[in-house]
Amino acid sequence: MKDKRYKQITIEHLLTHSSGLTWDNKLKKSPDNHSSVKLYLNNLNNQKLNFKPGEKSSFETYSNIGFDLLGIVIESISGIHFDKYVQENILEPLEMHKSTYFYEDIDSTELAIPQIIAGNSKKVKRLNFYGIDDNKKPILNGEPLDIISYQVYGEDYEHNPSGNLISSSKELNLWTNHLLDIYKDDNFDGILSRKSLIDMWSLHREINSQTSFGWCWWIDTKDEYGKSVYHGGSYTGFSSLVIIYPEQDFGITILCNGWYAQNAIWKNISKEIIKLYLNK
Repeated sequence: MKDKRYKQITIEHLLTHSSGLTWDNKLKKSPDNHSSVKLYLNNLNNQKLNFKPGEKSSFETYSNIGFDLLGIVIESISGIHFDKYVQENILEPLEMHKSTYFYEDIDSTELAIPQIIAGNSKKVKRLNFYGIDDNKKPILNGEPLDIISYQVYGEDYEHNPSGNLISSSKELNLWTNHLLDIYKDDNFDGILSRKSLIDMWSLHREINSQTSFGWCWWIDTKDEYGKSVYHGGSYTGFSSLVIIYPEQDFGITILCNGWYAQNAIWKNISKEIIKLYLNK
């Protein structure tokens, strides 16, 4: 990279979003296949870091580039493409047969079409992107909004490690239940060792008194129901959340084909579901 401090970046920095890398790296003309990985790397040549690696870790330092680079590390070590590695080592063993990185593999009648709020105003863009309305002059004033389908499904191939997995709550729950099975039983032979899982769900970078980073997972140590580990996601037309309470042997997956719904998905709806279940 143009910024020679990049040589100080470690795997730990990538896992905890403390690398100094920027939020994202876009190829203008991505071939959208395996060959785009090398182009993605070359595209970082002229970029500078936001800060010295390891110096900061916060909500603002989150980097999708870091996740994409971790995917490239997996390709380098395993010798196979990232999507194939995930398929062979996670999806197939857990019988997640309808989870894939390629939407063409899914029956079109089963695909949730991405939705956005129509309009180009700053208010609409803010509501779409953050799920937050204008307090003084709200768009959500009781009148129905115009919702339109977004014509692009996901991102290009090189962004598979930071997103793009197409799945369902049913299949993702196979994954969360498997992680909970590993957590409960030290002798369980799962897709990873209990030692690795505990390490992933342990605090490695503190952000504030309540929220911190494990390896890739956010960790909340002061949730009213005990420690939770979670990760939310959003992209044009979609928002999602996976949250697990290891000590409660409980987790939920929420998927929505509305970009604008992320604030509700990450906070309000998830909390209501958790309350209903854990207070039953």
